[in-house]
Amino acid sequence: MVLLLAALLALQTPQPCADAAACRVAADAAAARGDFEAFHDLAWRTVQKGRPNDPALMFLLARAQALSGRPEDALVMLGRLADLHAPIDLGLPDFDRVRLRPGWPALEARVTGASSPASSAAPGAPAPGAPDAPLAPRAPLAPGAPDAPPPSDAAADALEFEPPAGFTPFAVAHDAVSRRFVVGDAPSRRLLVIDEVSRHVVPYVSARSAGFYDDLTGLAIDDRRGDLWVVSATGAEGSASSILHKLQLVSGRGLMDVRPADAALPVRFVGVSVAADGTVFALDAAGPRVFRVRPGSRALEVAQRIDQRGVTALAAADDHTVFVATDAGLLRLDLASRTAQAIKGVDDLGGFLSLAWRNGALVGVQRAQGTWLVVRVALDASGTRAQPRAILAASPSPIAGSLSGGHFYFVADRTIRRLAVR
Repeated sequence: MVLLLAALLALQTPQPCADAAACRVAADAAAARGDFEAFHDLAWRTVQKGRPNDPALMFLLARAQALSGRPEDALVMLGRLADLHAPIDLGLPDFDRVRLRPGWPALEARVTGASSPASSAAPGAPAPGAPDAPLAPRAPLAPGAPDAPPPSDAAADALEFEPPAGFTPFAVAHDAVSRRFVVGDAPSRRLLVIDEVSRHVVPYVSARSAGFYDDLTGLAIDDRRGDLWVVSATGAEGSASSILHKLQLVSGRGLMDVRPADAALPVRFVGVSVAADGTVFALDAAGPRVFRVRPGSRALEVAQRIDQRGVTALAAADDHTVFVATDAGLLRLDLASRTAQAIKGVDDLGGFLSLAWRNGALVGVQRAQGTWLVVRVALDASGTRAQPRAILAASPSPIAGSLSGGHFYFVADRTIRRLAVR
């Protein structure tokens, strides 16, 4: 009986695959035996390891999404294929459940070239069948703001959307594979998805479904592994407690919750960052400390304590170098030697609400004199001395933003804007 149970578990657990070809073979095998959850996970790995925007792999993932009970995700992926003008067999039985979704008639019209009902297009969305419209160039957010850069530097592409009532974003991340944004809405304690093409806003993950605590305080995408990391917190000061949540990016399905040990409490996570090797860092404002989850681990460990209070954001440069924002300024942490050095510069480096690391520079949102700024701070080789900051954009209203590849995306009011970052 024990051997039989072990064999069944082995069949249900997706096995590691070295490349896209191996992942696809394993995915097809899972589909053939009717293990559609494993089919979905392996199809997603195939897309990650294969060529970007490969129609065959995207179609494989669409089938897996449909068969594993994710019809909305399948509809999105089939829409991506329609955007690429790739041949799609919509008559497959695999898509029976997807055909019941409200967006199916519009998709079918785009694929076949027939006109779709006017009601299938949301107000303000591109007409079905029309080619993707690039994000329209916009003027700077606030040309007259203090230290505003020249228009040629501050101009950003923009995507307008219709937010839900009371929408107050605390974080945004860009999923380049599915061409959509994951946005955290603080009042509703849920994550939303905004489609980059259709501009539709749909619920993604709620506190009830994911087990979030009272306050959602940060999120980060690990695009190399297809994971979404979210931190949530409850309580204050001596009663504070937090959870680090791992979700599957493509579906929002919960994969793992990591909690600090009871001996480490109180803990209030206010930010999360993922290093290239998969190490996940969470910033604790109660400690203050930086916690770490190593690749393959399910345990939080204290990576380093911080002597300054008022920590607000962090960015991982690699698995042993982390930058932390405090009310007073920026710190460079060397986790190997457990040392912290203040970053010196001519500008005020306090007030950062988010941080990201790219090409020897920190990029993030800084609040200064009642204005929210998107700022790039280049550092010297030691990482402890800053060049004069470059202000990329400014806004009189709050900004939530994050870096994805060579672009910084930020949401303010009803618009997501995009800035090129060298």
